[in-house]
Amino acid sequence: MLNTSLGYLNGLIKKKLSLDELEDLLFNMGFELDDVKGDDIAIEMTAERPDLLCVHGLARAINHYLGEKPKEYKTKKSGYQVIIDKSVSMRPYTACAIVRNIHFEDEMIKQLMQMQEKLASTYGRNRTKSAYGLYPLKGINFPIHYIAKDPKKIKFKPLGFDEEVTAIEIEQTHPKGKEYNWIAKNWKKYPFFIDDKDNVMCMLPYTNSEDTGKIDETTTEIFIECTGVDFENVMNVLNIFVTMFADMGGDIYSLEMVYPDKRIDSPDLNPEKINLKKCNAEKRLGLRLSDKELYSLLERTGYIIKGNKIFAPCYRTDLLHEVDVIDDIARAYGPGNFIPEFPQISTIGNLMRNTRIETKVRELIVGLGFQEVFTLILTSKEEQFGKMRLEGKAIFLDTQVDKSINMIRVSLLPELLRVLKTNQHYEFPQKIFEVGKVLFPDKKSETRSRESTYLALIISNSISTYEEISSVLNSIFLNLNISYKLKETEDKRFIKGRVAKIIVNGKERGIIGEICPKVLDNFKLDNPTTGFELDLDFLN
Repeated sequence: MLNTSLGYLNGLIKKKLSLDELEDLLFNMGFELDDVKGDDIAIEMTAERPDLLCVHGLARAINHYLGEKPKEYKTKKSGYQVIIDKSVSMRPYTACAIVRNIHFEDEMIKQLMQMQEKLASTYGRNRTKSAYGLYPLKGINFPIHYIAKDPKKIKFKPLGFDEEVTAIEIEQTHPKGKEYNWIAKNWKKYPFFIDDKDNVMCMLPYTNSEDTGKIDETTTEIFIECTGVDFENVMNVLNIFVTMFADMGGDIYSLEMVYPDKRIDSPDLNPEKINLKKCNAEKRLGLRLSDKELYSLLERTGYIIKGNKIFAPCYRTDLLHEVDVIDDIARAYGPGNFIPEFPQISTIGNLMRNTRIETKVRELIVGLGFQEVFTLILTSKEEQFGKMRLEGKAIFLDTQVDKSINMIRVSLLPELLRVLKTNQHYEFPQKIFEVGKVLFPDKKSETRSRESTYLALIISNSISTYEEISSVLNSIFLNLNISYKLKETEDKRFIKGRVAKIIVNGKERGIIGEICPKVLDNFKLDNPTTGFELDLDFLN
């Protein structure tokens, strides 16, 4: 959500817009005017565009949409250095810049603070992935040192404080220290920016210094630092900041980032070359476009055209695929300009092939006396691997509220055993199954993951045997008119000598057998249990 005023926004764009005109224009761009109170407005922005979290970024996008040519941003060399010490292993990356000839005013400072907080909470993942600081350049002595130190041995005056405190006290006394101390709970040292005369500029991830980190209306030159655990992330955010200041009339100066093993000039404002096939755009949008029309639409959404080559501006962080560029073309064309057409062929809606197959499988198994269950796709490493006596690769959650939920499932069998565990007070035998999605890491895939549909089925009873579960498997394949083979194997989830691979068309498609007593003990199950798991994707 972007909060500003219509008057301030109109002061930044080439054409003064009424509220209705702004609402229509935002709709065409893919955004929404959410709330209006007098001159104050709130605009709902799409989550993938962090460059629009400041009114100056939105004004730039509107000006492009209204016909202003996109520009390339240039830097000048400052001759200054930022020296990164190897001790900042907890937050190892930083990108910095200087901007001169800025003329701040009260509303501009409010917008800057809003943008800084929103970027840190969204693109910076609540300061865990990256955080940012801005400082008046006056009074800073270069080179600046980015270094980790013992917070018990550092004293400085935090932003908003009248007196110096020991850095370790900030976690208990400063509002930002209280809010974000969970990030640093295992840190023994904390990262600091310290200038060449030992003046503390900031303590990460909390606060700037009151003496060196407070911007006001007299500030005309600023130092910007972005720090985090991902280098691309901090470079992207720095580009968003410096291009915003350049649009305000500022001049961007680069700094030499001196890492222990390399030297980098920061920022890097070179636009990125985009590979776009016009035929793909026309096919997806149902349009016929000349090269001139295509380039004009791209320029309306900020792309830079050089001859017949397309470049994305340095502040765009959201372009992952050709489809993202095509989406921008659609926005520039305008949703209201697409003319609906009736298809030349009349069709009747129907179920997809894989849905029909899954429905048939479900009906077969229900007919064999089984009850269908549905479990969550999010689960835990302990359930999927630990209790099943397995090791394997999976897609794990970066952060989670519930510590017992930390990955996406790669198997349905442990989830069925967990269902069985919570239903042991019901009458036996218990026969349950599930048809559901599992997800595997796959570096070759565009999404770095591969989704499959699995069938898992278990029988729990005092006399459950391999022969019983294999007869169920045989019935399913007979009804589907599919040939298969069983090949003896070893698997820690199952009893040795009572387990087999399921082979279809020469490929391993699943596993069947009697569940190992150690696995049953891990799930606190008393009765013998048999089961199988089958990848259904070969049916499609």
